[in-house]
Amino acid sequence: MARPVMSMRKLGGSVLQGPLVETFTERAAAVLVEDAPTRLLLAMVGKPWSVVPQRVTMTSMEDVTSFTDPGWLKYGMEWVLHPLPEDRTLVETRTLCEATDATARRRFGIYWLGIRGASGLVRREMISALRR
Repeated sequence: MARPVMSMRKLGGSVLQGPLVETFTERAAAVLVEDAPTRLLLAMVGKPWSVVPQRVTMTSMEDVTSFTDPGWLKYGMEWVLHPLPEDRTLVETRTLCEATDATARRRFGIYWLGIRGASGLVRREMISALRR
């Protein structure tokens, strides 16, 4: 499910190749922060609501957090693994977003209404892959 959904957003052309993390970091200009093996954070700046998504290349989390140009969304996802007894792991995942102005916040809100379900399916698929 994840590959067709991500392909629709033009992150990988008609068919995605390779791991999803590489797709985000290489093709979506995301910043990758790793504290392996317990934490992964992908963050980017863009306009995901655009017909052809626009992105600003960021080279560090500091670039992302300090970016303030109006009309953009700072967004990403975070995965944190918490060890539990009996060789179990709690997987915590968050979608992170911060609009740089009210117009971007409204545009993202409309966009999110349309993609929220598909986003949830992608997230569930990723969690299932971790379980396997």
